[in-house]
Amino acid sequence: MDLFDKIERTRHLGELFLLWLWYKSATNDTVFYLSDESVLALAIGDQIVFEARLAQTEKTVLSGGAPAESREAFEALKQGKAVSAAKIAMTRDEKAWQFTLQSATLSISGLKIPALMTKADDEKIFERQALIEEADSLVRGLY
Repeated sequence: MDLFDKIERTRHLGELFLLWLWYKSATNDTVFYLSDESVLALAIGDQIVFEARLAQTEKTVLSGGAPAESREAFEALKQGKAVSAAKIAMTRDEKAWQFTLQSATLSISGLKIPALMTKADDEKIFERQALIEEADSLVRGLY
């Protein structure tokens, strides 16, 4: 089985994961207690993308304000469209990330990391890498 087939066979899992995150955000149940006893706060951001399951060329992109709470978002679900991507805002301790999460591969794009605390230039690279890895680890931990 090649990568494309694997993505197609498991695509619904990512769609359900984003739908679950949207539900948690809509019901204000956005605080997650992690196994290391830290707290993660998560919210759907200012963009959600819906795709028709049978015709992937049919997309609905809702952006600005609070698209997760819009009537158009619920109408897209009624039409049988699935969440294919969503902007996510995530906070842990004093660190905040923003990114777009793709449902098909659970890949993160457009990642905005927290402000760097390190002053030395050579250490900034390692801190950026650690913050990127932490964001990825937190998403995978929620999944």
